[in-house]
Amino acid sequence: MQNIFTKKNIRLQAGDLMSLQVTRPLCLQVDSGRVWITVEGGRTDYWLAGGQSLDIPGQGLVVIESVKTTSKLQVGLCRRHWLMRLADGMRTLARRLRGRRTVSPVAAGTASNCGQS
Repeated sequence: MQNIFTKKNIRLQAGDLMSLQVTRPLCLQVDSGRVWITVEGGRTDYWLAGGQSLDIPGQGLVVIESVKTTSKLQVGLCRRHWLMRLADGMRTLARRLRGRRTVSPVAAGTASNCGQS
């Protein structure tokens, strides 16, 4: 079992299995070949061929098998997940700030003097 912290190139012979203990979101990119992937707690298994990728968002055990041919793949941390989380946080912050509309003291002072000359 491996724990992935940086991008790693992996080569699996036909029928080879490998397991990864996922602690953060991972991106798996298949460069060539065909792989079967199952994720602990997942509702489905995945079949990927060269040029396809899979984002694994959770934590747990991931098992990968090369099917019928040698497969080359890359596994690494997903930056997209962090960007998506950041974007969601920014949207939440913007909604909260919009809900706190306040009247500035200058505007309030001007409004209270209306009609007085």
